[in-house]
Amino acid sequence: MKRDWALIGLGVASAVGYAAAAWAAGAVGFPLDDAWIHQTYARNLGWHGQWAFILGQPSAGSTSPLWTMLLALGYALRIDYAWWTLGLNSVLLGVTAWLVGRVGNSFYLGALAAIEWHLVWAAASGMETALFCALTLGAWLAAVAGATRSHALAGMLIGLAVWTRPDGLTLLPFVALVIWVRGGRLRQLASFVVGAAVVVIPYFLFNFALSGQVWPNTFFAKQAEYAILRELPLWQRLLSIFSAPFVGTLALLWPGLFTKDRQRLLMLGWATTFLVAYALRLPVTYQHGRYLIPVIPILIVVGGGGAGDWVQVTTSTLWRRVVSRAWVLTVGVVAIAFWLIGLRALIADNRIINSEMAATAKWVASNISPGTLIAAHDIGALGYFADVQLVDLAGLVSPEVIPYVGNDSRLWAFVQSSGAKYFINYPGWCPAFISDEKLKLVFQTGPLCEVGIPHMAVFALEIR
Repeated sequence: MKRDWALIGLGVASAVGYAAAAWAAGAVGFPLDDAWIHQTYARNLGWHGQWAFILGQPSAGSTSPLWTMLLALGYALRIDYAWWTLGLNSVLLGVTAWLVGRVGNSFYLGALAAIEWHLVWAAASGMETALFCALTLGAWLAAVAGATRSHALAGMLIGLAVWTRPDGLTLLPFVALVIWVRGGRLRQLASFVVGAAVVVIPYFLFNFALSGQVWPNTFFAKQAEYAILRELPLWQRLLSIFSAPFVGTLALLWPGLFTKDRQRLLMLGWATTFLVAYALRLPVTYQHGRYLIPVIPILIVVGGGGAGDWVQVTTSTLWRRVVSRAWVLTVGVVAIAFWLIGLRALIADNRIINSEMAATAKWVASNISPGTLIAAHDIGALGYFADVQLVDLAGLVSPEVIPYVGNDSRLWAFVQSSGAKYFINYPGWCPAFISDEKLKLVFQTGPLCEVGIPHMAVFALEIR
């Protein structure tokens, strides 16, 4: 019991340590503009009871309705959003570490998860990743518990994972196989399926009621935006996607992935399927591989467990004892080193979002009349700080834009016909129409599209 609480406490301390260091460095905030999208939806839900990014306009732009609801609870209780978000994610990282320890049957694997830099960065990011990790691990743990009721619970946890990220649906066949190989039969599988269905079906209905689609807008918008990456050779996409989670401690655990244990093989099968799906549909690794981070706890269980089967730090065989101790020491040192590297990355990411997206949003709030229609790509901070109407050029809350994503001339024609009075360009995205004479620069956080140092820019749109 003490070890369980120790793992939860270590996870909480690890995430709080990141937040405290960011505060000390003057970089309080979120490392992703998307975190502000969650906050905007949550505030509108908690304060006004509306599922909308823009009040009065219901939309399916939140990929994670469950995470939005949890954040909204903080707004409803009038708790500071930053403290509430950090508190939730710190506890969820602690729970993730505890579940890794339980599923992997090792305190040390749980401790490794508590300080794994991707997971800590994600917990400090204000995003839903830690919640998704805790739910997926909870489903695995419930599946191996053996009781029929726990199989229903496993299905329900997967359903909640789908409410957190649509890719949670990939867990279903693998957790069902775990139940089967552990002696479960039709009754247990039926209990599992029913448990999942009672939670997942309302999720589909929820999205359909908002957008006419069973998936959120983000499911289609992200794939459209990065469609050009699917033109890369498959081997190149697979290499990029599969290597991203192994930057850090996992690089030392990969020999343990070669296992004959059936339960670990099924976990590895899910992680592989998850990564292949991204290589096929959304082959992106930006922001430290944020979409791929959910497989890391499972890879720690499989890789760490497999390696741990070989390691014997007290064996009488000298060479094996030396190698085992050296490996354990190296894993610990690398984990701590990457914890510090991840902290540095978080501070840098927070500063970018604060000085670009948040600074631009606050300028808009001070200089542009409320209710003005603005076309913009990154809408998170803009929606949170400025009281304006938006044409979302990424298609998250403006799904009518999605057919034009990736085609600058059609997108520019759409912007001009939308009635937008301003156009906001985000760092690094310089579409061909940015030099059109109808665009008059009125604000920028730095030199426009300077090579290597892109900055946010606000243009007045002059349509004669």
